[in-house]
Amino acid sequence: MKRKGNIFSLPLLTRWGFVVGGLVFITSCEFIEDVLIVDPPNVPEIRICDHVATNDDVTTMKDKIKSQAFKDERMDRTKMVTKGYCFTAAQVVDLMSAMGFEDEKLTIAKDLYDQTTDQQNYDVVIDALAFKSDRDELKAFIGQ
Repeated sequence: MKRKGNIFSLPLLTRWGFVVGGLVFITSCEFIEDVLIVDPPNVPEIRICDHVATNDDVTTMKDKIKSQAFKDERMDRTKMVTKGYCFTAAQVVDLMSAMGFEDEKLTIAKDLYDQTTDQQNYDVVIDALAFKSDRDELKAFIGQ
């Protein structure tokens, strides 16, 4: 087998590729450190957090966010204090309440989705948004 970029030259056709001009194009494989893994297993994604937020943590975060006078400062502070934490959907709603404007709430809802441990309950976050257009945008963002 010869490697030419992401194209491998093989002497025969297998069920994982197709032939064009004498070259076999592998469509279901990974190439890791000189090893070709044909038909790799589908491994579920595991989210790991540095910290799981407690309700006291969320209250402290909200206080820090609310202490900022301007919208951009609140958004920056929110990103800073939530970094490395995982939240429940209810805690995301609680953090959203620290924001003064609806567009900030939508941004936080989007930003914290990947850090939410119970994404199946994200409907409570969707329901916490005041405008239908924001709810629709969040639904599209999370793929509902």
